[in-house]
Amino acid sequence: MVSNNLSGPNSKLWSQQYNRHASCINTLSPECYGDAYSQGMEVVDYFARTFQLFRTLDTFTTLSLAGIEPSPDATFSLASVRKALEDYSGGRVVLNCRGPEKDVLHEALYAYFVQGSLQSGTFVPAQTLGVKSSRGNCADSVRYLPKKCKSGTCGRVGEL
Repeated sequence: MVSNNLSGPNSKLWSQQYNRHASCINTLSPECYGDAYSQGMEVVDYFARTFQLFRTLDTFTTLSLAGIEPSPDATFSLASVRKALEDYSGGRVVLNCRGPEKDVLHEALYAYFVQGSLQSGTFVPAQTLGVKSSRGNCADSVRYLPKKCKSGTCGRVGEL
């Protein structure tokens, strides 16, 4: 997941994401690099591949093409949101929501398997979710709210 961290500096978000997702990838073990290893190399490789994959997943455009546009008032069936994203990505998507009713769309998690190493392997969309995988926490009907931006931070060149 690449986004701005609402509860602290972005470095905290990047650290949390690496510890949560990359620590389970055994191909990132420093020993796998052999004599070419330098400290932190696995972190750079992880985020470079994560960002490369992120750039192929345009969630916002996909939802827009399916007629699902951000709105403070509209609601959408969770099934229609999931179908649009799964048809687009070719694999399973886990949707998580916020709010007391768990009806505010918050994140889309795309499930992939890696064939080969993280650094040079192929990402294949997962057709099923594992037993321990989350199925999401959203209500059957969700709201897709417009993004809020801090003053002066929206629309900058190169902003994600």
